[in-house]
Amino acid sequence: MGRTCCRQANTDEYRLQPKVRTGPHLRSKCQRKCHARVSVPGSAPVDVWPGRPKMVEPVIALLLSAAVSLSPQALWDVWPSTRFVSTPAPCLKPAELYERLQALEAKHRARLKVEEAGRSFEGRPIHLMTVGTGPRKVLLWARMHGDEPSATPALLDLADHLLSRRDDPSARRILEAVTLLMVPMLNPDGAERYERRNAQGIDVNRDALNLATPEGRLLKTLRDRHRPVLGFNLHDQNRHTTVGDTGRLATIALLGVAGDARGTLTPGRRRARRACAAIAAALAPLLPAGGGISRYDEDWSPRAFGDNLTKWGTPVVLVESGGLPPGFGHAELTRLNFVGLLAALDGLARDDLAGHREQAYEALKRNTRGVRADVVVRGGRLHLPGREPFAADLAFDVLVPDQVRAGCAGASGRGSRLLEVGDARFLKAGRTVDAAGAVIVPGIEARVRGLAARSWLTAGALDAMARLGVVSVLWEVGPPDYAEAGRVTAELEADGRPPVRAVLERAGGEAGGAGLEVSAAPRNGAPTLGAALQALSADAPVSWSADGLPRRLAGGGRAFVPEARASFLVLRPSDGATDPLGMALDTVWIEGRPAPAR
Repeated sequence: MGRTCCRQANTDEYRLQPKVRTGPHLRSKCQRKCHARVSVPGSAPVDVWPGRPKMVEPVIALLLSAAVSLSPQALWDVWPSTRFVSTPAPCLKPAELYERLQALEAKHRARLKVEEAGRSFEGRPIHLMTVGTGPRKVLLWARMHGDEPSATPALLDLADHLLSRRDDPSARRILEAVTLLMVPMLNPDGAERYERRNAQGIDVNRDALNLATPEGRLLKTLRDRHRPVLGFNLHDQNRHTTVGDTGRLATIALLGVAGDARGTLTPGRRRARRACAAIAAALAPLLPAGGGISRYDEDWSPRAFGDNLTKWGTPVVLVESGGLPPGFGHAELTRLNFVGLLAALDGLARDDLAGHREQAYEALKRNTRGVRADVVVRGGRLHLPGREPFAADLAFDVLVPDQVRAGCAGASGRGSRLLEVGDARFLKAGRTVDAAGAVIVPGIEARVRGLAARSWLTAGALDAMARLGVVSVLWEVGPPDYAEAGRVTAELEADGRPPVRAVLERAGGEAGGAGLEVSAAPRNGAPTLGAALQALSADAPVSWSADGLPRRLAGGGRAFVPEARASFLVLRPSDGATDPLGMALDTVWIEGRPAPAR
């Protein structure tokens, strides 16, 4: 084999390259017939024989354009202005999804097929999108669990992106190499209620063997009919999961799913692991400091669909959207799915993902729980009524339902969960609060009686109560007024404001007795906890050891135990006070959030 010279892209250097033809005039042929081997990020090297060197530059520009169109950063940058579904993923209901699918099909008529592939247990349609004409089929399904929504809009965005740019070499390569079979909402009944399980109460992802659910039977039918070379199982995971012991939230977790308990590395599973590596490489530069990419639990799950699809011959990539570091919301999770899936599909179409190494997947740290808390309050002393104070840290998570975080209409509910009471020195923290020298006590639970209280139980009144140490309110009403009281409480909900819970008064109008009875909005602040109690009610105790005090505190005598709500008061001793009622109110924490000082 002879050798010929090659001008390297973007350099003036020539290098010897193998050439099939041989001859005695190799040097003169090199000078007359040099070619450029163009290699740009994300593209395979291409030999260009332009005839004249000055014609190389336009070819390089074309190849660079093709590479950029599917580069992760370019996809990330273009998504906000070009995404097809603008509704936040947690707010997307089955009816709106159907409308968007119809619009997408109308926009790309004859190039996109949308069909009703089956029906849910309650009769809602389950749609299948088919995109591309390639010989290799890829199956992607999302929202198998109704409360795991992040990837659903990404599938429509992905289809629109490819078809809108079908003349770009990168998009055309995918469309000609593979046929995409996409089910954006496999469990519409669960999605309608924002619940994990389907309307039968069955976890569809644990129905691969029984096939008792129509949703599970449909997924099995699609797999058997099309026999895809790769599957993408798109989920959301617990938003507090971390990347190993790093303390960084696992924003994306990946798994090349095993097809047996031994974890046999078949050629198909190796492809899935390379796909994970491609997704990780594409997304890692896009994540902020507080987020990361992890590897999901690899234990064999014999009832699960991903494990069984791999066993049946379709290797599965599990993608779990998870933690939201500062600055990230649900839109960014959808955005990451969009970029990551396109990166994997581009690699599959290009060279069966040969450009990605399984070792990069194996290097990912495992999903981990229990090493991080959203907030850790360190160095304080806890003081329960009638007990001696003791040193203890408090660690807790702040719970925000997806639909509340996304601003979905009618969404409500906020919460918190104590994770640790005691020594939390080894826990990583999203936020650390220095409570050295402070005394921490349970917050006050107020009690309000009768529907007439709505005349003064306003947002302003609740904020004033919070500044006096109230962390929750029980609103006792009769059965005819219960629904109206519930409506009012939903309207009053806000971060750092005491939650109001409507409860039924006892038979005969007798009050339940829990909480500190409050009959009007407080007018003034107070310098100490004792003064705050007096400002709230004539029913206020005069000593921290007074009988019945625990019944006026949130959580009673069980305020500081794991799984309890993180609602408490931070007090600062002043003038030598040892009784908490004589101490100054420093901070009021309500469901893991500090109440505004003013």
